Amino acid sequence: MTIRHPLAFALVLAAAPAAAADFPLSFTADGTSRWYEFYTDSFAQLDKGYGGDPALDGFFRIGAEADPFAPTVFAEAADGADVFPHEHAFANIGAIHYTGSGDGTFPITAVTLDVSPHVTAEHGVLGTDYRTTVSSPVGTITVSGGVVTDIRLEAAIRFELDATYIPSMGWLPYDGTLSMAGDRFDIFVDDEYAFAHGNLRYAWDLTGRIDGVGGSTDRIFDSGFD
Repeated sequence: MTIRHPLAFALVLAAAPAAAADFPLSFTADGTSRWYEFYTDSFAQLDKGYGGDPALDGFFRIGAEADPFAPTVFAEAADGADVFPHEHAFANIGAIHYTGSGDGTFPITAVTLDVSPHVTAEHGVLGTDYRTTVSSPVGTITVSGGVVTDIRLEAAIRFELDATYIPSMGWLPYDGTLSMAGDRFDIFVDDEYAFAHGNLRYAWDLTGRIDGVGGSTDRIFDSGFD
């Protein structure tokens, strides 16, 4: 007969690895979300329309603005472009990976995102796509009653534009930050890459709501991270 000691059983449970879980991410972007290409003096804003067409998002002249990150003039430039092809709906954009199960507050171990299908760079001077990498995540996700009620996250984010068709350039890195607080997200990248004809400076200034996060009465982030 085998005698199972309660202490031994408890030690086995304590040694078992914590469960890994995922929270699928979809965002509803704010209308003031923008994408910038400084090399061509152009930016796009999700809710502005262009030439009377609400489906287009720009381009507008950066140089016409006193502060390009708080534009007020919106001087139309070049041709219209659909930089935000899905408008506000950044559906199935990625996932949060965390350690834990059931209800509680758990550490976030990784974040995966793919921003380019929702904010395209294909209308820019390079005419190509980009890839997204999120690294060094620090934060927590809170689950109550099976519902995610709060996310607190700070992480580094990198967009790499595909310039592999240009000899010696390859993938061009653009680094910034990803923040989440409550049910809000904020992505800000403003970086440049020097090449033979100047600097390829790009910026992404994206904010909005994280879909599926609820149950909290804390709404201080409803208007963004300002």
